[in-house]
Amino acid sequence: MIEKLIVDFFKKIETDEGIDSRNGKAVFFVEELLERRHDIFNYVSVQTISRLHKKYVEKEENIPVGVPDLFVKDVMAEYLGFEDFENYKENISLDPLKPFSISEENNLTKRKEEEKNKLGGSTTFLKNKAPILIGVILLVSVFIIYKDILFEKSNCIVWEKDHYTKAPCYYLNSIDNTTYHIDIERFKKVTLTKDMEFFTNGKENFWYGSNTKGEREFFTARGIHPETLKELNPITRTILKDEGLLNE
Repeated sequence: MIEKLIVDFFKKIETDEGIDSRNGKAVFFVEELLERRHDIFNYVSVQTISRLHKKYVEKEENIPVGVPDLFVKDVMAEYLGFEDFENYKENISLDPLKPFSISEENNLTKRKEEEKNKLGGSTTFLKNKAPILIGVILLVSVFIIYKDILFEKSNCIVWEKDHYTKAPCYYLNSIDNTTYHIDIERFKKVTLTKDMEFFTNGKENFWYGSNTKGEREFFTARGIHPETLKELNPITRTILKDEGLLNE
C-alpha cells in the first residue's frame, strides 16, 4: 500500500502539474505542499523525497531511504484527493487501471474548499499587512516632501580637525559658506615654522586668530576661526616676531 501511494502520488504530480523530472517532483512536494500549503518548513528534505522516487517509482535497489512517516503519507494522500492516509487505504481501488478511486463529487467539494481557503488566506494576508502598507506609504510621502531638505545641495561646511568640508546644513556645527566665502580647498590650519615663506611680493600667505582658549592659531587662507567664527587677520611681521618666527 505504501508503494502504491508513493507511485500514485508522483504520477499525479506528473499528470496534473506537468513536472517530469524526479527532482522537480521532490521540490514540488517540499516547497508547494509542505511550505506553501501547510506552512511547514525543514520537515523533510528534497533529497529524501527524491530518494523515495528512486526506490518506489524507478525501482532502484539499495536506496538509503526508509518508509515515510504518517505525516508525509497524509500529505501525499491529501494531494491524491483523500482526507488522509487511512482514508486512502479504505477507499483506494484494487483495480490497477484506476489508481485514483475518489468520486467526482468529493473532488469537486475539495476543490471548492481549496479555493475558499485561498480566498480567505488572501483576505487575511491583506488585513494583516494593511498597517505595514500604510506605514510604507506614509514614509514614502514624508521622504518626497523632505528629500530636498535631507539631501539639499547646500553651501554649508563643517570643520574637521584642520580643514573644512562640505556638509548638509542640518549637520551639527555646520556654517553657511554663502556668508563667509571660504575657499575650503586652500583653507587649512597649520603650524608655522621659520623655513616657511610668510610673504610673497609683500603679500601675506597666512592668517591668524585666537581659539576659545586664547591661543593664537594660523591658517593658509582668509576666513573665520572654526571655534569662535571670528574673522581671521593677515599675519604681520610683528606677529611673527612675537611668535619667534622672524628675526629682524
